[in-house]
Amino acid sequence: MMKPIAKEAKECLYRPIEKNRKRKRITDKVKDELQRQFLKEYRKPDVTLCAACKTIDFTRQHIYKWAETDPEFAREFEMLRFMKKKKSKEEAKKKWDEYHKFDDKYKQEFLKLYENAEHSVVSALDEMNKTAHIELTWADVRYWKKTDIEFKKQYQRLKFKNRPRLAQGTELRAIARRSKLQERKNRFLTIYREKLFSITKACKAMGIRRGAVNEWKTKDPDFRAALNAIEEEKLDFIEDALFNEIDNRTIAAIIFAAKCKLKERGYIEQPQNRQLSIEHTHKLDQDQLDAIVRGQQIDRDKYRKILKLNDPDVIDIQEEIKEEIKEETETETNNE
Repeated sequence: MMKPIAKEAKECLYRPIEKNRKRKRITDKVKDELQRQFLKEYRKPDVTLCAACKTIDFTRQHIYKWAETDPEFAREFEMLRFMKKKKSKEEAKKKWDEYHKFDDKYKQEFLKLYENAEHSVVSALDEMNKTAHIELTWADVRYWKKTDIEFKKQYQRLKFKNRPRLAQGTELRAIARRSKLQERKNRFLTIYREKLFSITKACKAMGIRRGAVNEWKTKDPDFRAALNAIEEEKLDFIEDALFNEIDNRTIAAIIFAAKCKLKERGYIEQPQNRQLSIEHTHKLDQDQLDAIVRGQQIDRDKYRKILKLNDPDVIDIQEEIKEEIKEETETETNNE
């Protein structure tokens, strides 16, 4: 029998994962403040890179991206990474300064060699290592590109000027990515037809998210048009299935088709006219009925008092009419 898991361990093991969390766009001022907080935390001796990232709620990928676009941040970040690998902080700082003491000289020498189309990055570094006080590698070139914008611009210019194949290779890789994505879209459309026009089943068969299909529909008008055309095929498929059932003399299919297509010929549902009778049954005894009559009489006397119908100065028209009718009746009786 397994031992129960402690409450603290459960919080770590079963932490809910936030899916599709969209981070707000940050300004340059906010980014500078986040970089300052990260470097302040990362300078502490026992703090790792992941722990420092958690303090600002960013991932390592964000830090690496900042290092590629911000030279000052890249210089400080790379120095801290180097010092974290050494036990003594002073010794690490000394080695770092000594290692990058002649960076400006090495950058100029590298660009001069790389300007010759016969030299590649590796061959230029090998030529420089013959006289350099340290062994230069491709990592040093990457560091120079991160921390020096001018060096990065000159390096890119020489790369595309003297080595067009590399530039073409970049373009070809972009074309290959677009072609591969187009193949996936075409494959999805094919599977979508095979799975009887179910997007969920097609996504499951390809191992992709439904959100990816929605993104394709939003960004690619050709894919959206193709999907709309397949929707027309879906309607044709349903209609063919209905006529097949009619051909097989399925009563339900025949009735449904007649209601939809033969309305002008009278194939509609006629509403049934039913005569309903309502019987009222009073469940009141004689005493309750007498109480109701007495209540009405009381109300009548109250209103007569309010309207001053018993006042001799007020002429009641209804009473006069009643008196006239009574006199006419008596006169007729006497004449007879």
